[in-house]
Amino acid sequence: MEVLKFELFSPCATFRVPFSIKGIETYPLPPYSTIIGLIYTSLGRKWKGEKFSVSVQGNFKAIFRDYIRFRKYNTKDKELETLPLQVPRLYKLHCIVHIHSENKELLKEFEEGLKRPKVYPFLGGGEYPVFIKSVKILEASVQRKEGEIEYSAFVPKSKKGIFPEITGIHFRIPYFCERKNGERECEWTDVYYFQRGTVYEGEVILDEEGTPIWI
Repeated sequence: MEVLKFELFSPCATFRVPFSIKGIETYPLPPYSTIIGLIYTSLGRKWKGEKFSVSVQGNFKAIFRDYIRFRKYNTKDKELETLPLQVPRLYKLHCIVHIHSENKELLKEFEEGLKRPKVYPFLGGGEYPVFIKSVKILEASVQRKEGEIEYSAFVPKSKKGIFPEITGIHFRIPYFCERKNGERECEWTDVYYFQRGTVYEGEVILDEEGTPIWI
């Protein structure tokens, strides 16, 4: 099988969890929808319903808490309120992304778009730039392997069993999103977040450079 592999680096990023109850919380990695948005922004076109698989893994140096001025409309008093809001930032985020599709032309299009983006790429709301490097198409295959993961990863629910001793942290993350009647509608998928150093054992998809692919 063929996969598109590329790396991302951002000095700071926040990937807001939509259902945060108090304040703003962030996913520990960019959700699939963010990666898909980055790709199509780089291409300079909208998503046209193409389906493909996404694997996201990465590490960050630390999380720090930033403060912003947040403006909220108070429907009860009918006035605009201003208050400080704490925002978590992932500091020095480095990610490895794999895209798999049976459509080889689509992978080629993605490769060219990421190598020569139409606009300056960004992650996490647009405040911070993202640097894209090492964009390439590689062969990948299923192999039986055991070891420790080098990068924290979103692992699909179906692959959770290869981590026999650790349950991971469950997230529901957005996948493909589009606007319908002015509203943003997303497909959601269940994944588990496993931190680097977690032991795994079983059949894993590896690219030709030996990096696991979590699809």
